[in-house]
Amino acid sequence: MTFARRPLIVSPRYFSAGELIKRVQTADHIGVDEIWLEQQPDQRDATVFAAAYLNAAPTIRVGTAVLPVYGRHPVSMAQSAASLAEVSGGRYMLGLGFSHQFINEFVLGYKQGPPIRVMREYLSIVRELTTTGSVDWDGEVFTAHAQYTSPRLPVPFYLAALRPQMIRLAVEFCDGILLLLCSPRYIREHVMPAVHEACAEFGKSADEFRVLVNLPAYSGSEVAEHRAQWAKYVTSYRMLPYYRYVLDINGKHDPEVLSLIGSREEIQDRLGEYRTSGCVPVPQPIGASLDEFAQTVEDCFLD
Repeated sequence: MTFARRPLIVSPRYFSAGELIKRVQTADHIGVDEIWLEQQPDQRDATVFAAAYLNAAPTIRVGTAVLPVYGRHPVSMAQSAASLAEVSGGRYMLGLGFSHQFINEFVLGYKQGPPIRVMREYLSIVRELTTTGSVDWDGEVFTAHAQYTSPRLPVPFYLAALRPQMIRLAVEFCDGILLLLCSPRYIREHVMPAVHEACAEFGKSADEFRVLVNLPAYSGSEVAEHRAQWAKYVTSYRMLPYYRYVLDINGKHDPEVLSLIGSREEIQDRLGEYRTSGCVPVPQPIGASLDEFAQTVEDCFLD
């Protein structure tokens, strides 16, 4: 498998659809070869915009990071993933996540189950249907009896995973994991040991299992303002138990340690720290203008 050298996040949360397409095309022109986009409860459908991104940049791979599993039955998720893979010639990557109790129960109205059990059943169904075209599953959480008769291309799977049990599940079923708010030390001391242990258990190569971390990036003229906004964002994530757990283990770091907000030199130094920890840093440019976006992408990837 050939991995991307220049992965990027282009969030569909802000700007017009036309502006987002311009950013994707700008990233493509600079040399980005992989783009991820997230799904939030108050924003556009990430799978629809994944299709738009795939069409706008015909050689770039595009992935969702991540789609919450309670938002779609696994059969529906498999259908959309297989369809995106087909129309893009195999360039779509499916990133999934358990999400949070507030989203699952208050926003969507479900009674959430045990995370590992839910994700194991969900991944089993989606993988079986996208791989073989047929699934018969009567589980404790999900039921699925379906066929998919259209053409199928391989779909790489990624999982949002912060703790050892979920990382183990990801290694068993997926091609990589997706991280947020993780310091280089947390990745080096907690994530990578869990990855190596699980890879040994399941007979996989740790070198071929991708560990991707989302990092907001900005190198424009308003670094101080963006650092202050990022600090507030990090603080707000303490309300979510999964991220509070990670932030507590991270220790008393300045929020900027968890980002790529700064000068070109600072960004390059931080990228080096993350790569040395064993992961693949994925910048998410947060500048308001297209020029700031392009400058940040260049400062992240160009020599």
